[in-house]
Amino acid sequence: MSKEELKRTPKAVFVCSSAHFKDMPESDDLEYAIVGRSNVGKSSFINHVLESGSIARTSKKPGKTTLANFYRLEDNTVWVDLPGYGYARAPIKEKQRWSRLIGDYCSKRKNLVGLIWLLDIRHPGNKVDCEAWNWLYELDIPVFPVLTKSDKLSKSNEMKSVAEYKRKFGFTVEPVRYSVMKHSSRENFWDNFRRWRESVTAGSGDA
Repeated sequence: MSKEELKRTPKAVFVCSSAHFKDMPESDDLEYAIVGRSNVGKSSFINHVLESGSIARTSKKPGKTTLANFYRLEDNTVWVDLPGYGYARAPIKEKQRWSRLIGDYCSKRKNLVGLIWLLDIRHPGNKVDCEAWNWLYELDIPVFPVLTKSDKLSKSNEMKSVAEYKRKFGFTVEPVRYSVMKHSSRENFWDNFRRWRESVTAGSGDA
């Protein structure tokens, strides 16, 4: 890619949605899954970071992402938005399907190379995030942490929260602070994500 291409946000198109692992499209492209709690703002993040107002469906109610949604980026990678975890109000059978979908994808998808893990900056060490981390750590998949809703905290509290996240989860990758209210968050994300992605594809990424 040229310097100009590296500076801009890659265009993205929606490919398909899958309710079960067996229904997922076959692909040799490198894939990055987006994971996080159901109310962490995954859809808003996707729309903002990809500069698309509506490529991902948003709602004021959590738990709206119930499928694995595939997005193809023009940099020849695919992002897969997985259902959020930790939503208590869904029917048990539906939550079990979400769990199987996430588990099957993360453990069986051969072209999955990394996870973009969204975490609410205001709640370091949340119980469901800690439970998710134990599972993600066992999978040994490189993780790129993104702390959403950073506009909700003061600068000093932002830094305290980042430090607490690093202490709780032992991140060796610096968590990226993100706010959908700031264009600078998008630029900062892509600068850091591209560097991390290069290290991962070169075989030196940290989980």
